[in-house]
Amino acid sequence: MLILAFRDDHAVVHLMSDTERMSLLVGDGTVPSGAEVEVPIMDDLAAFTGDFVLDIDRAWDLVHDFTQTRAVGSLGEWCEL
Repeated sequence: MLILAFRDDHAVVHLMSDTERMSLLVGDGTVPSGAEVEVPIMDDLAAFTGDFVLDIDRAWDLVHDFTQTRAVGSLGEWCEL
């Protein structure tokens, strides 16, 4: 399952491989790694460092690619949590 969380021009993409494995897509440099961006996760805002933040347009393109191919490896580098 691929999850897209976004706010304004920033997005974070999560991958749930199974019920106990989650990964974050490595960011695209839109936000410096030392900065934080808050995006809504369920009913709260969650802070992510720039290491995992993407430009919203790039993130939507990746989600579109995933819906066409169902392949996550081609989307970029993943960091398992």
